[in-house]
Amino acid sequence: MHRNKRLLQHTLINSLYHLSLPVAMTLATLTSAQASTAGTDTIKAFKLCTGADNASHVLAGTIDQHMRNDVTAIHFRQTPAHASYSWHNDPEPQYVMTLSGTLDFVTRNGEKFTLHPGEVLLAEDNTGSGHRWNLVDDQPWRRAYVVLKPDAPDSFIPDDPAAAKVCKPS
Repeated sequence: MHRNKRLLQHTLINSLYHLSLPVAMTLATLTSAQASTAGTDTIKAFKLCTGADNASHVLAGTIDQHMRNDVTAIHFRQTPAHASYSWHNDPEPQYVMTLSGTLDFVTRNGEKFTLHPGEVLLAEDNTGSGHRWNLVDDQPWRRAYVVLKPDAPDSFIPDDPAAAKVCKPS
């Protein structure tokens, strides 16, 4: 009986030894996969807002994926490749979700950002000096506009909370 117990222990230890390499490799792969997706589990976003100086300003950040927003409408639009749109304000607070096309945006005071497919623009510069954009790739700009309910909170998280103070409170 003692011999059978010892043989069982040896078999178990030997099996664990041979399993340890694949188990270690699996754990390393899972850890590596989690580490590589850590930076990609957010949705990149920009916010255009009007400051106390009556100028449009740009904030970089992300979207809070756990927050639900009160919205009133959704609509879609397509603009041909290489198009541009001169100085304007947004008609109402809205999310602009880019499906295709890459755009360069600029405000009148020279703040710039580039919007890529899959990124979100929170357009809240409904008053003030405005912004303009230019398509910079060979794709049409396909986008969805999701209009926020008046005075509804948005789900934008600024990269720099101190810089977000430039926006007038909504």
